[in-house]
Amino acid sequence: MPCRLKKITVYETPGRFYIVGSDSAGTRYNVLKIDRIDSKVLLTGEPECDYTREEILELLTTISEGSSVVYKSTNKKGQKHGLVERVSNAFGILGVVKFLEGYYFIVITKAHAVATVGYHPIYKIAEVAMLPIAMDGVTTSNEEQKYVKLFQSVDLTTDFYFSYTYDLSRSFQDNALRTDWKNNGAKNIVADETFVWNHFLLEPLRKNLISERWFVEIVHGYVRQEYIFLPICRLSFTLIGRRSTKYAGTRFLKRGANPNGQVANFVETEQIIWDMTSSPNVANGKFSSFVQIRGSVPMRWSQDPSTRGVVGKPLILIDNHEPHAQTAASHFRYLRNRYGNPIMIMNLIKKKRKTAT
Repeated sequence: MPCRLKKITVYETPGRFYIVGSDSAGTRYNVLKIDRIDSKVLLTGEPECDYTREEILELLTTISEGSSVVYKSTNKKGQKHGLVERVSNAFGILGVVKFLEGYYFIVITKAHAVATVGYHPIYKIAEVAMLPIAMDGVTTSNEEQKYVKLFQSVDLTTDFYFSYTYDLSRSFQDNALRTDWKNNGAKNIVADETFVWNHFLLEPLRKNLISERWFVEIVHGYVRQEYIFLPICRLSFTLIGRRSTKYAGTRFLKRGANPNGQVANFVETEQIIWDMTSSPNVANGKFSSFVQIRGSVPMRWSQDPSTRGVVGKPLILIDNHEPHAQTAASHFRYLRNRYGNPIMIMNLIKKKRKTAT
């Protein structure tokens, strides 16, 4: 994993966005530029050099047309001068999105730590900002506004998590085995897009060859940590639930599996135990991890929610046009490739339905 930038400030001029990122110590700064002349085309620039604090202040002063003042953003028309600060101390870039017109830029503005795996903190998103790249700001098009509202109906502050130094999309075993501990803990690993929920939003920036240090990859699910203090040791219990992006959906609307063997509402749950009296370093500490998964029955079936009010629960419709169970075979082939053998299955289907008395 690249060394992520942990403090991000977004500035704007009439023609460009300037995103300034720094490490946690505030000793190394980087700059990302996004043009606003044509918001329908994503034009970016990223100087390869690093800046010191003094150099970045000098650069911002130069951009602000010789003024040493950086004005706070204001909604009052006609009061923007020089370089305007739109977002300060953001946690990372979630990506960009485009509907019918121009692009929008999405950043995490608030987050709080909810757990640690060794010395790797895990954060939960508390607030995001969606900034239109267009020079004239938010469009007045009714169609565009409709899609913006639909996108914003997805609450990114509900059960979305990230970490700068630990790959939440992969298990503890993957993180430990694919780390080069002789090279300052460099990870020979990339995030598993199966569990990365902003992969699509980051694609336009990656196509523009923007460095990964700007990005935050988020997982959707559940993270909780508890501590147990015993006479001989102190234990940290961490529970991480990762919800798959493949064939995801709400209850009754997504059932069974798709032709690729990806089951509905697939969740990987991991329990990590760390003996806190040992080293927090994954290579030297005492850690234990247990992973289990759950998902819909791997066959072609569905339920029609419109029948729910008539019979209590929607009717189950089974597609019997698979004499060789290709869908189930694809699913178990995926499980073997990902987790290995043996595969132990627990059937949670009720054999008898309760009837009213």
